[in-house]
Formats: sequence, C-alpha cells, structure tokens
Amino acid sequence: MIWHFVKQDFISHRLPWVILTLVTIFSLAFFSYNHLVYIGLIYAYLLFAMTPMTELTGAKWRSQHVMSRSYMLALPVNRKELFWTTQWRGLIFFLPLITMAFILPTFLPEAHRIYINFVPKNFPLGVYHVLILVMVVWLLNCMIAIPLSFERISAIQTQQGRLLAYVRIIGVFLFELFLIILSCSETYLYASRPTFPLIVAGILAVIRFFLTRRNWLTSL
Repeated sequence: MIWHFVKQDFISHRLPWVILTLVTIFSLAFFSYNHLVYIGLIYAYLLFAMTPMTELTGAKWRSQHVMSRSYMLALPVNRKELFWTTQWRGLIFFLPLITMAFILPTFLPEAHRIYINFVPKNFPLGVYHVLILVMVVWLLNCMIAIPLSFERISAIQTQQGRLLAYVRIIGVFLFELFLIILSCSETYLYASRPTFPLIVAGILAVIRFFLTRRNWLTSL
C-alpha cells in the first residue's frame, strides 16, 4: 500500500523534485567552492520537506492526486498501519535534507566547526549524525500534527477560541524549537556533556511522536 501513496506523492510533487534536482546540480557544479551554497541548499531542502506535510495527512486538501482525509480513514487499513505509512511517506521528502546534512562535513570540512542553526562548533561527528535523524523525527511529527490540530480547530465555534488554539499550537512548536536550538548552543551543559543536545532532542522527539500518534488515532 505504501508504494501506492508514494507513487501518488511523486506525481503530485514531480515538479518540485525536478526543480530541486536542477538547483542542486547547478549549485554544486558552479558554486561548490562557496560554503554559503551548502547552507542555502540545507534551507532549500528543509522547505521542500516541510511543504507537502499538510497534503500527506489529507487534512482539508482535495486534488486529483492528493488523497483526502476522509478517503484515507475510510480505507480498510488499520489506523496504526496508516500512521506508519504517513511517517514513511513524509520521511521520503526529508531524504535530500538528511543526505546533505550527513555529507556536509565531507564537502565542507569546517562544517562541524561553524554554526548553521543545528551544527555547534566542534560538534562530535558521531553524535551529529544521530542528532540529525532525531531532529528529523521531531520535525516530521510536528509537521504531521499541526495540520491535524488545525483541522480540529476549525470545528471550534467561537473566533476567540480558534485564535487561542492557534496561538497555543504555534507557541508549543516554537518553544520546542527553542529548546533544541538552546541545547545545541555552546552553553555550560553542552560544554560539560556533548551528548546533551541529543538527549534534549531525543526526549522532545519521543514526546512529539506519541502525541502525534494519539492525535492521528483519535482524529476524524
């Protein structure tokens, strides 16, 4: 079943895939000497990965290729299995980001000695690679949970109630992001325990995963 969804995802997003591939080839062919190009590609891959998350959940989206939420939940498939299918579908869009983040120190040896939002100075490469995967798990589940939460908010009767719900959801996401960035900064805790960012991001990723899973299983 997962390949059916993957095929539809590729059909719906083949133009972004082509554009991203061409931008990557052009950037590495002509500007590989500039480290800012690699940082720019990281952000381009991040934007690419985050954009289709609302469509993957089927929340409020209808098109020729994107499955609606009602259709997905009407399938004769266990909701738990459907949740894992959505996880794998979302992970595919994160593959360019993961690949670039993993090989960045190879193209740019000083990458682990400069700060680009999630790579602190002198970061141990072994911890760095695991941390990237943990952050992807956290972000992926955030991007799945937020559209589902917005779908629920639309059922709130009062405008003030909807506004407060939006603020709460966005505020929690920004707070979690702040904790991850703070844990990666060169604080006393990081200096005394290089695995501290991994511990913080790991705890947040696990909590976010189970909250997203519960939200998925109890949604419409």
